[in-house]
Amino acid sequence: MRATLYMKVKAGREQEFERVWQTIAERVCLEPGNLRQSLLRDTTGASSFVITSDWENREPFAQFERSPGQDELTAPLRELRESTRMVVYDVVADVEARTQQTS
Repeated sequence: MRATLYMKVKAGREQEFERVWQTIAERVCLEPGNLRQSLLRDTTGASSFVITSDWENREPFAQFERSPGQDELTAPLRELRESTRMVVYDVVADVEARTQQTS
């Protein structure tokens, strides 16, 4: 499953946000059931970011989200954002790109 967070960061705090996110993401990746964390920046709005968090299934994600440690760990991000919205998806399929071989 994939949790997707859409965040608007306070103007002028974008680089700080990226550094803080990196530290937090490295810690979240140690959580049981976490597969990966990704940070995307909107090419049309420097203060708009998307965070994706992939998990084996909903159970480990829900355990992490309800844990006291999650609230403490992510507190620095809350200080840097103007707004946020989360959507949780079940990943139906992934198709990996293959490199083309030339003759």
